[in-house]
Amino acid sequence: MASLVRGMLWFLAYSLICILPVLFALIWPGEDTGWPPTFHLGAACGYLALTVMALEFALIAKLQAVASAFGQDALFRFHRRMGLLVPALLVLHVGLMLMNGFPASWLNPLDLETSWPIRWGTWSLWALVTLVVISLARRPLRLAYDWWIWTHGTLAELAVLMGLAHVWMAGVAAAGRPMRVLLSVYAVMFAGLRVWFNFLRPLRLWSQPWEVIENRKELGATRTLLLRPVGHPGFVFEPGQFAWLNTGRTPFHKDRHPISISSAASDEPGGNLAFSIKALGDWSGGVVPKLRPGQRVWVDGPFGVFSPDRAQGAGYVLIGGGAGISPLFSMCQTFAERGDVRPVWLFFGGRDQDSLTFRDELERLRGNMNLQVVYVLEQPPPGWSGESGYLTADLLRKHLPRQYRRFQYLVCGPEPMMDAMERVLPELGVPGTQIHSERFVMI
Repeated sequence: MASLVRGMLWFLAYSLICILPVLFALIWPGEDTGWPPTFHLGAACGYLALTVMALEFALIAKLQAVASAFGQDALFRFHRRMGLLVPALLVLHVGLMLMNGFPASWLNPLDLETSWPIRWGTWSLWALVTLVVISLARRPLRLAYDWWIWTHGTLAELAVLMGLAHVWMAGVAAAGRPMRVLLSVYAVMFAGLRVWFNFLRPLRLWSQPWEVIENRKELGATRTLLLRPVGHPGFVFEPGQFAWLNTGRTPFHKDRHPISISSAASDEPGGNLAFSIKALGDWSGGVVPKLRPGQRVWVDGPFGVFSPDRAQGAGYVLIGGGAGISPLFSMCQTFAERGDVRPVWLFFGGRDQDSLTFRDELERLRGNMNLQVVYVLEQPPPGWSGESGYLTADLLRKHLPRQYRRFQYLVCGPEPMMDAMERVLPELGVPGTQIHSERFVMI
């Protein structure tokens, strides 16, 4: 209940910050009030687009107070959706301005005959268009992650700064003192977020390095990095949480990756951390295998609310596949180390037998906890006695006990599997409040 209240308060604050410039424009419209309503509606869309765009940085700034209320993966999904709202608002803004007699030539970013106030707005618009196109095209074009993350951040900052200059110089309401004061406050807030994210947070991490002590090859094209804290006590985390892993020379390196912690949770700091990383791209398939014992890395965490510690129940059903097995493996190890006797069902989907990361470890865990593991293979080998195909409602019903509706369900894996489970579980009568999932789709 406390987290729900915190979430509601944060969302209320977010909404208020977004619409406050529009309210200021309504209360203090500026000197020129002869424009028709469509003009003021267009201006309102522009103000709203600017504040939503600036607040996109707050959603990814890894502020623990906010992340603990929603979960960082939920904030990323919200970030993506609001990122698509901004272009829609700008289309309305531009369309309504054109309806009120503004020339279409102002949309030409190469036209140096336009005034600076309009030029800033045009460049901000095209910076945002470029950002959205690159983000949507990254997967089809297989653009490198580190290149995309740099261009994404740079274009976003330019779009906000040039948009702010456009509003400051061209906005009718911005001519008045109230709106100028508000925009100044917003500019300071935006600068503070960038300083925190780009400088202060990495500077703190620099004094808390971690060292690679093992780089172990696992099944399923996965490598497990075992890290120990150097000169600091590390941190306490909950099973299922994740951290940002940076393998650059310094924590200021832009190549940061959200990776689930695969080791058992502990109530005391000072322990080693394990990160199990599936080869899915340039960093995971190229950089991670080359890490050697003794190399320094940087760990920013923990984050996330995807944990059985936050979803107490009579038992647990863990459903995963691919890289999604890492947080579920952490949960199983933690249950075993705590001596937790509650029943746990793990449904583990994979392409073939060799894709079942931690298969041997899970079999050993069966003897240390109340664990049932159901493997589901898309391409089973000859003589396979387990399940084959895909996870379905009938398969879950076949293996789960009669009291399955009382259990908590934690789902993490490929998007198609998660989409299917979020549809199937309610059909089986599992209450929505007992279904928990975690997705990390950055784009």
